[in-house]
Amino acid sequence: MTYNNMTVFKGIKNKINEITGEISNIVPIEKGFSSEKKWQITAKNGVFLLRSSPSNMYERKKEEYDLMLKLHNKGVRCNKPLAIFEAENFGTKSLYSFYSYLPGQDADSCINEISGSMQYEMGVKAGNDLKKINSIQINTKDFPQRQTRSWHQRKWEKHSLYCDKYKKIGYRFDEDKKIQRFIEMNYNAIEDNPEIDTFQHDDFHLGNIIVHNNEYGGVIDFNRYDWGDPLHEFVKLEWFTWPVSKDFAKGQVNGYFGTDKISEDDSLKIAVYIAMSIFSTVVWTIRFHPHTMGNIEKKINAILQHYSFFEKTVPDWSI
Repeated sequence: MTYNNMTVFKGIKNKINEITGEISNIVPIEKGFSSEKKWQITAKNGVFLLRSSPSNMYERKKEEYDLMLKLHNKGVRCNKPLAIFEAENFGTKSLYSFYSYLPGQDADSCINEISGSMQYEMGVKAGNDLKKINSIQINTKDFPQRQTRSWHQRKWEKHSLYCDKYKKIGYRFDEDKKIQRFIEMNYNAIEDNPEIDTFQHDDFHLGNIIVHNNEYGGVIDFNRYDWGDPLHEFVKLEWFTWPVSKDFAKGQVNGYFGTDKISEDDSLKIAVYIAMSIFSTVVWTIRFHPHTMGNIEKKINAILQHYSFFEKTVPDWSI
């Protein structure tokens, strides 16, 4: 569906035209799970991405905008922030953020059309970008209003809540008690400096990687960003990237760590986070997308086999 006029943005037409120039086409972007509304705008001054969010999200969206500007200036291939403003459109006040548009396709849909060596090189570049993303850190002592508990504490509290919900849903995966024991035995051993939080993309996988002209085109969709342990980023590699492209996964590890092999300490952390993610994924899927549970079961079984039910902590993509 496309629009060749500004009717849909009647209340903010002038503000948009200041950035884009004369508009020739507006295409809604409907892919993804985000609650935000998104549009691709083609105009005299180029191609743009417009996102619309509720006004009560201003603080978070402004922080996301500012962080993405920092990342773009660091050389991360992401949408360049251009403007952010509040405006009323058809009687509803919303927050609008404007970005440059990254051309191409999401890697999830096309990466297997590319040679294995090129997939690997794309993974290396993506890993380099992820390392830059995780280079932004804050000392929680400097931001007492942000958090009263460390990432380690917050993560455990979330896991405990998911475990409570898991017990009530009437679904069980193989060796769930064994996996929970593995988590409990190792969780306290993986805490780092509790005063430092690292910026996380928190949804870094092939669905948010852009391929353009058979090359790495950048990373999109920072709206789920968080602060915490950067190694948590590799949970999505296990769930979504490795099953589609082993070459990209290996490249991402190399680009991030500077080696094809992850250390034992880092592998243990990632393994614990992946084990925890099984419980949260089951609960979330049954609650919001129960029709996809068959596919999730296949992924869970693959992970359990991959880690020998967490009797080992070094994943195949680290060997």
